[in-house]
Amino acid sequence: MEVWIVEDGEKRGPFQTYEVRDRIESEELTGEELAWHKDQDQWVALKEMDVFQGEFSDRDSASATPPPLPDRPYPCVRFFARWFDLTLYTLFLFALLKFTGQDILAAWFSSFRYFCFLPYVILEALFLHLYKTTPGKFLLGIRVVTPEEEPLPLGVSLTRSLRVYIVGMGLLIGILPVICHALCLWYSLKNNEAPWDTISGMKVRVVGLLFLPVMLFMMLFMIILVLLFLVLMPAIFQFFELLEEQGLST
Repeated sequence: MEVWIVEDGEKRGPFQTYEVRDRIESEELTGEELAWHKDQDQWVALKEMDVFQGEFSDRDSASATPPPLPDRPYPCVRFFARWFDLTLYTLFLFALLKFTGQDILAAWFSSFRYFCFLPYVILEALFLHLYKTTPGKFLLGIRVVTPEEEPLPLGVSLTRSLRVYIVGMGLLIGILPVICHALCLWYSLKNNEAPWDTISGMKVRVVGLLFLPVMLFMMLFMIILVLLFLVLMPAIFQFFELLEEQGLST
């Protein structure tokens, strides 16, 4: 079928129907242009022609499609993923102290405990920069990316990890982690994102919780906790012995 179209006040054509469809698809034609073919009595708007009505109805329905729902914060999933990573790091840290002959209890009650988790911050930042995830996040289908779905730049990743360590975990000092976790949970549920993601403009994607990865996560977490207890058991017994001695001496 040959179609004539009025564009910029000029009659142009004839065009084949496939040519017109291509121009409609590329949004060169709005549908308001007057058009005619030999079976018509008069000029009509292009979008009113039977042969092209479907093209414009598809475009209208696409434009009426609602935007995607905002990402859910999944605070509990992210909480367990973070503590999986932290527990795994703690296991390697104290295992290294044990196998190098260091006194774990003495080290913990020294200034060591205030700085021993700083390497964890750097490691987390490197993982996010290189892989968009960490071991715990990977198992639970969590990815941390820029709004363009790209990996975090190293500087941004390191800044974010520091904010998580300070704001979200309270530097792991005393009761501060409990308070920080409670405040961050309230903030995440209210604003649909964690405070450090609001500041940095990063996006956290939860790809999906699958049965087998979640079961693997739980099994590995239990194994890590058991191994950590075995590594720390002598230091724990030593700590209780010191408490008993102090109690007897008083």
